[in-house]
Amino acid sequence: MESNKQRLDRFVAWLVDNGAEMSRIIVRETEHGNGVYARDEIGEGTQYAQIPMRLVVSARVCREALRTDTQEVELTGRPLLCAFLIQQRFVTSESSFWHPYISILPHEFHTPLFFTSQELDLLRGTPMEHAVEDRRQLLRKEHAATLRGVSDVVIPRSELTFENYVWAAAVVSSRAFTESLVSGTAGSDGETSVLLPLLDMMNHRPLTRVSWITNDATIGFQAGAVIEAQSEVVNNYGAKSNEELLLGYGFCIPGNPLSCYHIKLNYSRDPQAADKQMILEQAHIASCDHYIRADGLPRDLLPMLRVMVMTETDVYYVKQAMARGEEPKLGQLGLRIELRARFLLAFLLRKKLDALPQIECVPSTENGRQAVLYRKEIESILRSTLSDLDKSESRLLACASKLFADDLHSLPRYVCDNGQQVETIDEQLNTSAEDRLVAESSDDQQSRSKKSRTVLPAQQFVDDVLVTEELFAHDADFLAAVEQVDIDEDVLLVLFILRIRMCSALPWHTAVQRLESFKHPMLVYDDPDTAEAYGEMMMEMGEVHDSLFPLLTEHFPDVFPPENFTPELFLWAAGVTESFRLEVPARCVDAADGCDVEGLLLL
Repeated sequence: MESNKQRLDRFVAWLVDNGAEMSRIIVRETEHGNGVYARDEIGEGTQYAQIPMRLVVSARVCREALRTDTQEVELTGRPLLCAFLIQQRFVTSESSFWHPYISILPHEFHTPLFFTSQELDLLRGTPMEHAVEDRRQLLRKEHAATLRGVSDVVIPRSELTFENYVWAAAVVSSRAFTESLVSGTAGSDGETSVLLPLLDMMNHRPLTRVSWITNDATIGFQAGAVIEAQSEVVNNYGAKSNEELLLGYGFCIPGNPLSCYHIKLNYSRDPQAADKQMILEQAHIASCDHYIRADGLPRDLLPMLRVMVMTETDVYYVKQAMARGEEPKLGQLGLRIELRARFLLAFLLRKKLDALPQIECVPSTENGRQAVLYRKEIESILRSTLSDLDKSESRLLACASKLFADDLHSLPRYVCDNGQQVETIDEQLNTSAEDRLVAESSDDQQSRSKKSRTVLPAQQFVDDVLVTEELFAHDADFLAAVEQVDIDEDVLLVLFILRIRMCSALPWHTAVQRLESFKHPMLVYDDPDTAEAYGEMMMEMGEVHDSLFPLLTEHFPDVFPPENFTPELFLWAAGVTESFRLEVPARCVDAADGCDVEGLLLL
């Protein structure tokens, strides 16, 4: 049986005999596999590895090898390359011109498609778990197409197995290059990959400076920096995360700055999915796939979340603005949307983090080590992102308390076009609301001030700003009255909004007054389609009002005077409660029952 060194020697001789230029490099085996090393120092700008075009495994080469006298090959892209590799390794073998190259290709890979069940368990709960299954299903479809597209005379079905196809696909994913490197333009029919013997042996090192040098006769590498004598000659596969590297190449890079967590947002079950899709398209947000890195959120993630958490009211008025030719201003929807977007993202990421099972036994294999490295970086990204989100939430909640205290608001123009409005949340966040809270503590209360920075903003927000049922205590007459009747909690909030409107002594009176001109879409009578869509809601609210009045007025005339609880005002207040809801997660506040705090944010 041939040794690896013998196969390498034959491969190098084949390269040289066929016109490859590799006098500045050495191909040799190491403890980590085959590699390429510099004989002597290679200067910056020096070409050090070239192969002639006749050694490029292109679509044309594959078709010539696979066709018969009576049948052309009806394959493109990866299936075409995979069929060629299977034929060369398992059928033609030593009789093929390409045998010296095929013989040095690895027979086993460290990509997750080659993992044992125990090794795959290490990927449970990570994006890779689904990526592996998706890749396996894709390869099954490609394999089926290959069975139909290649004659069994060329490749017997005993050799064209799914297992062999997975091996060939691993060769392609870890060693193939885009066809444009050779042709100058990408193929028009999906044939976008080629194999480049020798040039595909250089290992990956991020930030390596290397250039491709191509002409009609050869293709090769040029050093972008000095390569020291006897050091490994490496390539730069491009900006790749550990997820891409593990799935495609079978390794991870510790501390990879490009590591990311892939999250795919899905709002297809939202009753307003079509309208929200329209808003996203108008905002030039096309993809539901987002890649979170340790250094921050991707550009389109928060904007997309803002659209996802929009209420029917938000969607209606943003669409109205779009109809007037305005771009959707997703960063100017106010604190309510900003908080809801972050609360949703934190909820999703905490679920992802909780789904990562504890590692009980790590296989002492290379696959196991790579899986654990990938998993640890995924966990680190989730934890650092959640920590950043916690801080962002805290700043927003402190900002809300400051706006409330200063009689300011962040409401979008379609909600309120009067009062002192904050144009952007960013400006308020940059004014140290949390520092203001801390400064109010004396020097001998430093430990308490540290707690304030993490707990007080959320608790103060819930206690002072968010309109909840617990705040009925601020209006003793109202509380005494409603305790004597059985009224649904949502309806109680509607009644409380009307009480705030009539009682200037209540802290939220100014906030409610700002909303006097606000109209829920059901009250936009000049829009027949909207009026029809909300007809049932209006009828239901009218029936609720009629069931309460004049009964409440008769029993509690000072609390519920008829002029302040008319059917029109009741509908207006119902629209307010429907449009300005906010749930503060229990984790943000000291919720003894572990329940989220539900209320209205009117800023």
